Amino acid sequence: MLAHCQRAMERSMIGIKKEYKIQNTVIRSKTKVTDDVLTRIDSLKWRWTGHMLRGTQEKWSNIITDWYPREGRRNRGRQSKRWEDELKLTAGPK
Repeated sequence: MLAHCQRAMERSMIGIKKEYKIQNTVIRSKTKVTDDVLTRIDSLKWRWTGHMLRGTQEKWSNIITDWYPREGRRNRGRQSKRWEDELKLTAGPK
């Protein structure tokens, strides 16, 4: 969804409509945008994770990251995503 929005913004920057059916690689070469939004988000998450690991345990950001507020039964529906789940998805279970 974010990548779709980014491509739409790039198209509007150079005045190309979607109905022209120009490939994204051509649009990317004209706008000279180097980072994809999803890879940028991943790199910023890893930077923040490294920052948190180097810090002390008394920081509120470390305490909040490890805190699980749920007690008892979970609500119905899709499980809420946690920061840890995203990191495990990118790096693997270890």
